[in-house]
Amino acid sequence: MADAEPKSDLATRSLIGALLATAAIGVLWLGGAVLWALLTIVACIALIEWAGLVRAHRARLGIGLLVLLLGMSYALPLLWGTDRATLALLLIAAMAMAMFPKAALTAVGVGYIGSAAIAILFLREQPLGFALALWTLALVWATDIGAYFAGRAIGGPKLAPAISPNKTWAGLIGGMIAAGIAGAAIAKLGHLSTRTLWIAPLLAVVAQIGDLVESGMKRHIGVKDSGKILPGHGGLLDRIDGMLPVAIMVAALVANGNL
Repeated sequence: MADAEPKSDLATRSLIGALLATAAIGVLWLGGAVLWALLTIVACIALIEWAGLVRAHRARLGIGLLVLLLGMSYALPLLWGTDRATLALLLIAAMAMAMFPKAALTAVGVGYIGSAAIAILFLREQPLGFALALWTLALVWATDIGAYFAGRAIGGPKLAPAISPNKTWAGLIGGMIAAGIAGAAIAKLGHLSTRTLWIAPLLAVVAQIGDLVESGMKRHIGVKDSGKILPGHGGLLDRIDGMLPVAIMVAALVANGNL
């Protein structure tokens, strides 16, 4: 079982988490350039934290930020928007950056984080865009909450002790159940496809994999958090690590007509 968390820490985490979720939903509702601006800021901060985890030189981080901003600038609704060419431009620029000495890991962060930001913009632009994007965010939030409380209450075998000692199989199952419930509620209210009912629990697994990837990066360099920007939560990347692969996968499913 995970170590008990002090009530003051839990209260701080809950408050900050609720404020972040409320702000995210509000901006998601507005969509357009407002959502683009927030995602661009979040992506830049996340890349800065990513660069810290891969110990990138400041010059390489600077190049990475320029490449990310280039890709996000084309995703601005007033310009190209979020068609396939926008994503292709970002990934091509990231691959070109990877050819520079010792810049490959930073370039991976550019492609990974930038693709997720563009994916959320893409989802919001769909006919049922608000509901679809909210469904994507909410199932990740539900996964985190369900995994946290199931892991603490049940404990049991560890999921990946060498990477994240506090994660358990019970937590993963709890996260999948919570994602299924939250996903079903939003799908019903938002008139989304019935496919979302069985896809949500599977995406909870994807969210946990994203979390484990970042945990492995932190463990490799011996740090607890990716940053200190959020009281009680650590870095911004710590809060969106599960969101990144889920947003990319949902956008891919939608783009190919499978969701």
